[in-house]
Amino acid sequence: MDVIKIYPRGFGANAYVLTADNKNAIVIDPAQKRIEGELIKLGLTPKYVLLTHCHFDHVGGVSALQASGAKVLCSEKEKPLVGTNADLFEAFGAPREAYTVDETLGDNETRTLCGIEITVLSTPGHTAGGVCYLAEDETGKYLFTGDTLFAGSIGRTDFPTGDLSALRQSLRRLSALGDMPVYSGHGDETTLETERKTNPFLTDL
Repeated sequence: MDVIKIYPRGFGANAYVLTADNKNAIVIDPAQKRIEGELIKLGLTPKYVLLTHCHFDHVGGVSALQASGAKVLCSEKEKPLVGTNADLFEAFGAPREAYTVDETLGDNETRTLCGIEITVLSTPGHTAGGVCYLAEDETGKYLFTGDTLFAGSIGRTDFPTGDLSALRQSLRRLSALGDMPVYSGHGDETTLETERKTNPFLTDL
């Protein structure tokens, strides 16, 4: 499995493209419209969009990918927030790009998408329905944390449906997973072992 990181231009989240065959792809949090063009350059067809949560800076490219045929998936608890003020489009004055959720995912649910095994980990706190995705193939395990966990920090809890107590519980869950690469919604890659040792929000759990 290849993991391709697409950095945002201006304000936005990191987008991640996962492919096992260099033809078909999963896109995690396509933050901006230009993600579609980047996939064309890579020669990849987006089959699935996985959302860690529905905040505006993570979903700006979803509608374009859905129009091209990709299925959009998010957690069953996050779906009710899509298209509401909880997605922060209005709060930040961002132009809304409408999309629909094709399928919802439950906690601990595992799907094989594009030849990659994806397990859904419910990690509320930044939003009520936020999730992380654990991707696994023969090369190892890879954790995509959205805005739950960053290198050296964690997501905010002062937005609608945020909950610091819930986030701390989610961090405990991630901390217990062992060691693996962590790809977060903002900033650089890290590992769970590094965060357990150095992230002040994990060391005091």
